[in-house]
Amino acid sequence: MQNISIAFFTWGLSSDAITNIAAALAQGFWELGIRKIYVLYLNGSPEKNISFPKGVEFVHLGVHRARLAPLPIAQFLRSVNPTFFISLAFLNIAAILGWLLPGKHTTKLIISQQNTLIYKAQVEHQGELLMQIQLRLARFLYSRVSGLVATTPSLLQELIQEVGVCLPTKRTAVISNLVNIRLVQAQAQVTTNHSWFCPKDKPVILSVARLAKQKNFPLLLKAYTLIRRQLDVRLMIIGEGVEREVLEQQIQELDLTQDVSLPGSSENPWSIMSQVDIFVLPSEEEAFGLVLVEAMACGLPVVATNAIAGGPRSIIGDSEYGILVPNGDAQKLAEAVVKVLTSEDLRNQLIACGKDRCKAFDPQIIAKQWLLFMEQL
Repeated sequence: MQNISIAFFTWGLSSDAITNIAAALAQGFWELGIRKIYVLYLNGSPEKNISFPKGVEFVHLGVHRARLAPLPIAQFLRSVNPTFFISLAFLNIAAILGWLLPGKHTTKLIISQQNTLIYKAQVEHQGELLMQIQLRLARFLYSRVSGLVATTPSLLQELIQEVGVCLPTKRTAVISNLVNIRLVQAQAQVTTNHSWFCPKDKPVILSVARLAKQKNFPLLLKAYTLIRRQLDVRLMIIGEGVEREVLEQQIQELDLTQDVSLPGSSENPWSIMSQVDIFVLPSEEEAFGLVLVEAMACGLPVVATNAIAGGPRSIIGDSEYGILVPNGDAQKLAEAVVKVLTSEDLRNQLIACGKDRCKAFDPQIIAKQWLLFMEQL
């Protein structure tokens, strides 16, 4: 299928998880010999992005909001007519609407679902009319696409059994996300000037994610108070989001301001990963957990909750490649972190297993799975 052309639709070109997934998949396709790759985006600048392979064509849609994207998407598809159009995560509704607008093209649309629609509508964005509308639209619109990819079996099961998406089995697939390990490891070598590491005088626990309900950082803060009873360690949470004020208030109430840092988002969180001692993902819902693979690539032992949608389990198994703890259990989370930080043998074992495990998410390996799926559409 080297003669095919592929267009991606992503929100922006910053180093967020969705953009990194699109970039790594584009890299995988490029390594397999596909040379016609387009990246449709709403925000950001190609000049500042180093993740996509050289040679891809960036197409700004001329709008900055997903709800305004259907018309320019339709215009692009009519003009370029790529073989496949791949949409990621929360952009799927806009992508489908643009693909369905009247116009002559033969493009096949594949949507990649990266989160649970029901959790988004009923928990994280509870009461928001737009999310309720999207949940109802998904049942009808998702059933119209050429192909549907979910990151875990439980996520695909939810879409079919609970959301009501109706597609033939051959038009659905479970394919893991992917990570450009070489890029991550190269960026991890960049020196960080954070005061905690100049010089480093205490072990540091790290987590990286949006500050959103889904990520459940209050659980991590609660676990951290338990960890501090046994170990003198610091905690850093890299990310930005609507829950910042809630977390800052909790940090103050727990008297943790000296040893907990919320530095905001970072275009290179991997440089911090290479300096810390353990990575923790406390999510309540997680359809994959890209940062777990990135942390493994940076040589970190990882601890994660058995989140809704099964993402962390799909990566670290039943604690084969990291430690998986019950969802929402601060005590178990704290115990796992202490165990890793106090056992050199366990720590070394998890680091070695993690480095081996992250090879399974190499761009070329996952891109081959995508191509096999595309061949049957």
